[in-house]
Amino acid sequence: MSLPNRRSIDFEHLYAEFAGPIYSFALRMVGDPDRAADVAQDTFIKAYRKLDTLTDLTAARSWIYRIASNTAIDQIRRHRRIVPMGDEESGPGQRPDPGPGPEAQVVGSVLDDRVERALLRLKANHRQCLLLSDMEGMSAQQIGDVLGMSQGAVRTLLCRARGEMRRHLAAEGLTR
Repeated sequence: MSLPNRRSIDFEHLYAEFAGPIYSFALRMVGDPDRAADVAQDTFIKAYRKLDTLTDLTAARSWIYRIASNTAIDQIRRHRRIVPMGDEESGPGQRPDPGPGPEAQVVGSVLDDRVERALLRLKANHRQCLLLSDMEGMSAQQIGDVLGMSQGAVRTLLCRARGEMRRHLAAEGLTR
């Protein structure tokens, strides 16, 4: 009887620990449950392929969030280039339900719709920094590791992101 190789054990542990948080992060980044699931899946595929580059298990959180962040940003860029085609022939009964799925309903119950709208209006790098800080509870050092920035640059970006968020919330009637 042979034991599973170390790579599969590490990946299984990585997936078990981060699958939920990475999906939630991706959902907040892209704003769509299907696209978020794609981002999460792509993140773990990339992580599995590059697992041998993870030398320090204590850095796993920053490492996996860096992959997820880059994957989400790529997804946002790709999605901007896609222009939906109108289908005049299909009736309302032939279209999929445009309502949010169960995951989006859970997130929606936690975050007010106006906050979500304001969050999705942020520049992608501002949204990314704000989510890592305020939703994922990462320090400036950890965010710097994820984004490849210095702590000072992270603090500046976070300050700008919060300012932008305040402006969007004010437009939604949520701040003074």
